[in-house]
Amino acid sequence: MVSRIFFIILFFTAVSCTPRGRIISINKSEIAPYTHLDLNERILVNVPQNVSQRDYRIFLEAASLSVRQRGFLEVWDVDEYELELRAASIADFSLPRNIQRLHDNLGVSYFLDIAIVSRKPFRYSSLSSQVEYREQMIPGFMGSGGLMSETDHRVITLYTLYQTDGAIKMAEFEVESSHLRNNTLDDRVIKREIQELFNQIYLAVP
Repeated sequence: MVSRIFFIILFFTAVSCTPRGRIISINKSEIAPYTHLDLNERILVNVPQNVSQRDYRIFLEAASLSVRQRGFLEVWDVDEYELELRAASIADFSLPRNIQRLHDNLGVSYFLDIAIVSRKPFRYSSLSSQVEYREQMIPGFMGSGGLMSETDHRVITLYTLYQTDGAIKMAEFEVESSHLRNNTLDDRVIKREIQELFNQIYLAVP
């Protein structure tokens, strides 16, 4: 019983000490003039497809939850409403007419498109890798902690918000953030990024 309690304490201590991600910089924040959001409407969230299944689920859950917390009447996502999108002849969102179909065929008023612009995985520097190798292969080798430099797992993400009627681009927000060292996405960072997107929109409203 005591060992079980100790294990639980150790687990939560390790989790709490795990490095988390953070927003590094906002590269672009363009809000269309006279932008107005009507929260009594339906919004569709489209998350990146060119990621692992694990990262896809993290993106989908974090983005949908964050947008839902803004207070929209309904929040749709491309995963849950795939059949409705197919029935409306919407295969992708690269064409303005497909964004317009969200309004005409499905009654969706807003469309939030999320795309990964670039991604730099976490890794040790070449010098750090050499030191780590020597520590493992040479008995008694003492590496220098000061040499163990590391790179961040950095992701640049572009958020684009459209008014579907007319396929009007309302906001474009590009942000660079660091994520987890196991090269998966940090859901808390995604939520902060979306929160900052809406903060930028509200700040731009007179």
